[in-house]
Amino acid sequence: MPTSIYLDNSSTTRPSEQCIGKMVPFLSEYWGVPSQPHQMGQRLLPAMEEAYRSIYALLSADSKDNLVLTSSGTEAVNHVVQAVYFDVTRTTGKNHFVTASIDEAPAILAVARLEQMGCVGKMAAVTTGGFVTPQAIADVITPRTALVSLSWANGLTGVINPVSDIAKLCRERGILFHLDATHVLGKLYFDLAEVGADFITFNGDNLHGPKGSGVLWVRDGVRLSPLLLGGAQQAGYRAGDVNIPAMVGLGVACAEALESRDLMCTEVARLRDKLEAGVKAGFSDAVLFFNDQQRLPNCSTIGFPGISNELLLYSLDRQQLYCSMGGGNFPQLGLVLTASGVKDTLAHSALSFSLARTAYEEEIDRAIEIIVSTALRLRKLSEHITLT
Repeated sequence: MPTSIYLDNSSTTRPSEQCIGKMVPFLSEYWGVPSQPHQMGQRLLPAMEEAYRSIYALLSADSKDNLVLTSSGTEAVNHVVQAVYFDVTRTTGKNHFVTASIDEAPAILAVARLEQMGCVGKMAAVTTGGFVTPQAIADVITPRTALVSLSWANGLTGVINPVSDIAKLCRERGILFHLDATHVLGKLYFDLAEVGADFITFNGDNLHGPKGSGVLWVRDGVRLSPLLLGGAQQAGYRAGDVNIPAMVGLGVACAEALESRDLMCTEVARLRDKLEAGVKAGFSDAVLFFNDQQRLPNCSTIGFPGISNELLLYSLDRQQLYCSMGGGNFPQLGLVLTASGVKDTLAHSALSFSLARTAYEEEIDRAIEIIVSTALRLRKLSEHITLT
C-alpha cells in the first residue's frame, strides 16, 4: 500500500501506465517528424490519427472542427486570447476582454497583457455559490467586447459554471466565447453543440496524460491566427514539429478518461462524499463549502476554523498527505472564497482536496484519520497559545 496520499489532482495527475508505455517507442524508435514524406516521417501517421480520434471523441467534437496540439493548457489559453486580439480587435476595434475574478492565471494574465496594447480587461464577479452567472457577464460586457474567457469549472472548489447560458448570451451579443475545460473532461457529461463555445482548451497532464501536452479546439468556421510562427505544421495554426510522444500519450489519456467517466461520476463521487462526511464527523467545526452546488465529482473544499490553511497544509505534507491551498496557475483558495462572500478568516482556513479516478476506500479512510487528527492537534495548540 502506498505510504503517501495524493489529493491534489486538480493541479496535476500521475500519468497512467498505459500512457507511459505507449509513449516509449516514440522516444526511442519512432523519432522522425511527420512533415517529412519519407518512411521515418510517414510511419508516424497511424499513431497520430489514433490520437486525434481519441481527442475528438473525448470532446464529442465534429470532424469539421479544428484541433491544435499545444505544449500545455496555458499555451492554448494564451493562443486564444492573442488570436482574438489579432483577428477581432485589430480589424474591428473591439478591444474589451472579459474573464472571471476567480479564474486561473493564464486567462487573467493574458488579458492583462493586452491592456498594455490599449485593450480593456474586466473580471466578472461570482455568486456566494462560487459560480459566474450570465447576469454577471451581462453586467461587464459592452458593445466593444471581443471575448469572454472562463474556466468551465473551478479546479479548487469544483463548482461548475452555467456555461451554456453564458454561451447563449455571447452569441446574442456577437462575442466569442472560450472555455477552459481542463477540470471537467472525463468528469462531466455534455453535448458540445449545446455547450456553445467557440474555443475550448485543456491541459493534458490533468487527465493522467503527459506533461507538455495540451489541446485547443476551434469550432468550425471560427478564425484562429497562429500564436507561434515559423512553419505550416498543423494546417498553419501552430508552427513547430508536433511532439509525437506527448500526442500519443495524450491520445491514450483521452481514451481512458472517456472510459472512466462513469467511475468518476459514481465511485469517486462517493469517496469524495465519504471524505467530507468523515472529516465533519471527526472535526465537527469543519465547514463544507459548495456541497449544495453543482460541482465536479472529485473536488472538495473544506474549512477548518481557527487553523491557518498554510499551517494545516504544511502539517499534512509532513505526513505525506498532499492537497492544495491554490497557487501556481490557481489563485489562492482564500481569495476564491472571499470573492464568493466567505469571511476572510474562515476563507484562509480552507484547503482543497481533489481525488483521482484511482482513489480507493482504504486511502480515503487513512486520509480522514490523518486530516482529523491533525486538525484537532492544531486546534488544541492554537487554543493553548491563545490562553497563554
